[in-house]
Formats: sequence, structure tokens, C-alpha cells
Amino acid sequence: MRSYVHVAPAAISTYVLRCPLAGINHGRRRSSMEMSMTNVRKLVSKKELKGVLGIPYCPAHIARLEAAGEFPLRVTLGRCRVAWYLDEVVEWIEGKARSRMTKSSH
Repeated sequence: MRSYVHVAPAAISTYVLRCPLAGINHGRRRSSMEMSMTNVRKLVSKKELKGVLGIPYCPAHIARLEAAGEFPLRVTLGRCRVAWYLDEVVEWIEGKARSRMTKSSH
């Protein structure tokens, strides 16, 4: 069974004002740790490239595109784990769509 503790609203606001990572501290300058916590870039795996983003390439072809400078570079996370920054991959997809539209307008 769960038990809950009642906390007075005044106690919450006192804690939140002191808490460096609280989201409601908009009026003051943020520390570098706070900024790094809010500017986290999302990574996507090989599986997510195909399943979530719909990129139909095999890992070997993605490696060839990277080597040719035609695909965003991977981030090595460990010996057997790589990922790509989501924003860079989305930008690459949008660039492909723009070039398709440019070619079809000629």
C-alpha cells in the first residue's frame, strides 16, 4: 500500500527556488550544468534509422555514405555501439527532399 506525505505549498516553492534544475527558474541566469541538461541532443541507433526514420539502407551502405561525406557521421558510444544525432539525420532527410523538389521543378 502506498502512503503519501502532505507537503505545504509554501514548502514546495521554497525548495523549487533553491533547486538548480527546476524548470520554473526562468528569471535567473542558468548555470552551465543546467544548460547542458536542457540542450541534450537525441541519438538514434542503426535500428531506429530504419524503423523510426524510414531510411531503407543497410549498415554497410550507410558506412559508405559516411565515408563519402554524404551522410551524417556516427558517434561511437562503445566497442560495438554507434548512433547518429537525430537533428543531423533529419536535416539530411530534408536535404534529400529539397533536392528532389529542385530536380522536379526544372
